[in-house]
Amino acid sequence: MPICQITTNVQLSDDKALPFKVSETIAELLSRPLGHVMTMITYNSSLTFGGTGKPAVFVYLGSAGSVGGKKNKSIVAGITELLASELDIDPNRINIRIEEIDISQLGLGGKTFV
Repeated sequence: MPICQITTNVQLSDDKALPFKVSETIAELLSRPLGHVMTMITYNSSLTFGGTGKPAVFVYLGSAGSVGGKKNKSIVAGITELLASELDIDPNRINIRIEEIDISQLGLGGKTFV
């Protein structure tokens, strides 16, 4: 169950379209069903990176499986490509954190997965 949280200081022209594009990209990159992906995008005008308020993005991607090691290279490349294109920002201003989540730490519908 991948969870993708994006924070950016770039205001979205269409705040409904990008979350779906991100979800589709995450599902494809992680080989997970789209129905298992949760995505949220938050606008934060006070986000800074490298000592400036220039357009920037922070991405947190947590998943139980499908991340880690060499897989992360293609995941980072895919997310960066999408966000740089959609938000029209320098790829070097997109910071991504990927975390492997223990399945026992996730719950859905009032129950944990184990």
